[in-house]
Amino acid sequence: MKIKKCIPNLLTVLRIIVSPIAIYIGIKGHYKILAMMCAVVAFTDFLDGKLARKWDVCSEFGAKLDTIADKILAGGLLIILILKNNVYLYLLIFEILITIINLITYLKVHVVESLLIGKIKTWVLFVTIVLGLVNVFFPTIHIIMNIGIILTIIFQILSFFFYIRNYFLFTKKKRI
Repeated sequence: MKIKKCIPNLLTVLRIIVSPIAIYIGIKGHYKILAMMCAVVAFTDFLDGKLARKWDVCSEFGAKLDTIADKILAGGLLIILILKNNVYLYLLIFEILITIINLITYLKVHVVESLLIGKIKTWVLFVTIVLGLVNVFFPTIHIIMNIGIILTIIFQILSFFFYIRNYFLFTKKKRI
């Protein structure tokens, strides 16, 4: 039974461990392997949360670790994609802005709240990253990839504003 408590966090740590390997594979230009690897590893983001809720082993540590793992993996993969297409720079900038507002909120009020819009944004981002990697060796999907980029930017903007709203709500509560 104790092993169940560890599995969600182990899946999260797996994303952190795989991130530099994925970046190396991308630098070497093995985009087919990277796309498959990214799809599998991104699925662990869904799986760790699902298992943690199912087994009632959610923790603040696990939530923070999950966010860090997502940012490391997504950031590294976006850098690889920027080398192929500069438009991914916008996705990386938005991810950095979202990270900054969440970090400021945490430092100011010691609260990190994962919003549904943020979770959706992360999934759309991972799908877009996989599409971008597939587009490198299968360029006929560029229209689908562009739709993914647009959807990602929309969800990133929405997430950013919702996290800013949270910042003001939490800081207002702290003052009261």
